[in-house]
Amino acid sequence: MTILLSHIKILAAIPLDVSSVLMVVVIFIVSVITWAVNRISLLRVRQGVGKIKEISAIMQHTLDMGKNYVLMLDIRQRHAVNIHGNLLPDDGMDYEESFELIHPDDRHIYREFIKRLATGEKEMDECIFRWDISGEKRLGQWRYMEDQGIAEYANAAGIRPIHIFCTLTDRTEQILLEKEEQEMANKYRRIFEQSLTGLAFYDKEGRLLTTNKKMREILNFQSEKDPYYYENSLYDMPTFRDLLNKRHVEELYFCTKSIIIERGVNCYTEMRVHPIYKDDGELYCITFSIRDVTQERELYLQNKKNSRDIREANEAIQQYENEIQYLMDTCNMRFFRCSRAERTCTFYKGMTTEVNTMSFDELIEHFVDSPFRQGLVDYDTYFSVQRTNLTKMHPLFHEGNEMQWNFIDSVPYFDENGEMLGTYGIVRNVNDLIEKQERLKQETERANDSGRLKSVFMANMTHEIRTPLNSIVGFSDVLPMLSTQEEKQEIIHVIMNNCDMLMRLINDILAISSLDTGGIRIEPAEVDFAKSFDDICESLKQRVQEPSVEFIKENPYDSFVTVLDDARIHQVITNFVTNAVKYTHEGHIKVGYRYEESGVRNQETGDLYIYCEDTGAGIPKEHQKKIFERFVKLNDFIQGTGLGLSICKAIADACHGELGVESEGEGHGSTFWIRIPCEKR
Repeated sequence: MTILLSHIKILAAIPLDVSSVLMVVVIFIVSVITWAVNRISLLRVRQGVGKIKEISAIMQHTLDMGKNYVLMLDIRQRHAVNIHGNLLPDDGMDYEESFELIHPDDRHIYREFIKRLATGEKEMDECIFRWDISGEKRLGQWRYMEDQGIAEYANAAGIRPIHIFCTLTDRTEQILLEKEEQEMANKYRRIFEQSLTGLAFYDKEGRLLTTNKKMREILNFQSEKDPYYYENSLYDMPTFRDLLNKRHVEELYFCTKSIIIERGVNCYTEMRVHPIYKDDGELYCITFSIRDVTQERELYLQNKKNSRDIREANEAIQQYENEIQYLMDTCNMRFFRCSRAERTCTFYKGMTTEVNTMSFDELIEHFVDSPFRQGLVDYDTYFSVQRTNLTKMHPLFHEGNEMQWNFIDSVPYFDENGEMLGTYGIVRNVNDLIEKQERLKQETERANDSGRLKSVFMANMTHEIRTPLNSIVGFSDVLPMLSTQEEKQEIIHVIMNNCDMLMRLINDILAISSLDTGGIRIEPAEVDFAKSFDDICESLKQRVQEPSVEFIKENPYDSFVTVLDDARIHQVITNFVTNAVKYTHEGHIKVGYRYEESGVRNQETGDLYIYCEDTGAGIPKEHQKKIFERFVKLNDFIQGTGLGLSICKAIADACHGELGVESEGEGHGSTFWIRIPCEKR
């Protein structure tokens, strides 16, 4: 408007002629048009800004409603920041650090996703991964995130992008619901597939929809989608052609011999057709079940044959009874029958020849210490069930006071009302058999003693070498995974220490028989026991596998240089911890040491006191002294040879030290300790 007024003032000062008038008119029109265009442009800009603000508000609301997060990754700085939401800390997070919040199994997926965008392979991409929503707390609160990434370039000619914008949407509920639905579908599918009856579904036109495995087996499907069955209608099958009315399918149940020449089916089957109708009466689908009853039919025929065989067997029973009679006549065996009402017992030689009859009171006198003696007093209770006993008693069928072994089998018999009438059974003299068994037992024990010594020796070797060998194998597996030379040297140092210990253990075990004559050799050397103690504890910590047991290490010194046989002390600590692990199932196992300035055993030097405290089964007072003897085990069901503590005792004696245990008794835990003279340097 200002420009227009200035033009009018200029025109008013100029003398007018025709050309001048035309010029003035043109200038005026141009000015008006320019002013109008500027106004229109300004209005459009304002409208555009308003629309942008409106769209921005809509997008912001959409992101908030959808629980979306927007991140920007600066590729050059390798730093990610929040654009929308608070998924990352306020100052952002290093690119590599952010991978710690991604589930270990999904990190390779996200790396490939970022790589495709960062290298320019794709301008847009997406992936799904699990993200720890707890952030820096690292609580493992995993959520499924769908990440849609867009690469931003510096300009149109850019080769590699400078930023990656990632929109993350929480899909946890959706994915878990899909998994649940899939699991449910798989569950019903497995039930359908694993049914012992062949099942199939047909549509209302009689076209096969699906079958289970059993159906395919019975009808010899050539493939899972056998064209013969899927292309032919159920109504056209020979078995149902005259039975099913396509206009109104009724339920059918029948047994028949099924023959399908095209598929080699020839068996007896039980079939059922069940139509399913909608509420309006329209046929929805047809269920069909089939069961192969060929074996059942064969069993029926077999039962008929068995009936004939039983009749023939009954005819042979008499012959068998005659043979049994012969066996009882020729063997040292007697048959007996007891009468509950008369309280008498009659003995027979064979099935019918009576030997003698005794009253219960007379029979009791023949038993010395046998359940039958008391059973005859309380007859109804004891003999109401079948009994079998081996008993030592006085002779039943001849005079004499010698004792003999008899095997007695008794079986109760009842009347039609279930009331016990008495018992019957056999008495067998097994003196010769018992004597042979006793001799065999003695010979077996002598043979077992020889084998037991060999087994104990082999078990001792296995028990003692397992600890260093496990450490060598375990740290050898870890060694290739380490990245720094310092870490590798530390692991190599532990492996070498255990190798040295393993060699010493093998030498000791081979010389175990000479422990009483000073077979344990002590080779003291200067060592930083604080570092050595950390090494052995790191190795032994792996032995504590139960989650309810805590392994505690108490190392009071950063450095403790002294002179001792480090490998032997490791052997003692290892045996202490090994025993604690066996008997401790909850609580803690604590290993520690301390240096005592004024030695308990020697005032000129100090003592190194090492202990292992556990909250395990504990040791009764009466067993605390003998557990350090060779091959002593308080619980035969716990793995071990009983040699470890005896070796510890030998090591303590060789070091001129002491060894002991403290325990309040069973269920109160134990503390094993060793005290050896040493000098702190």
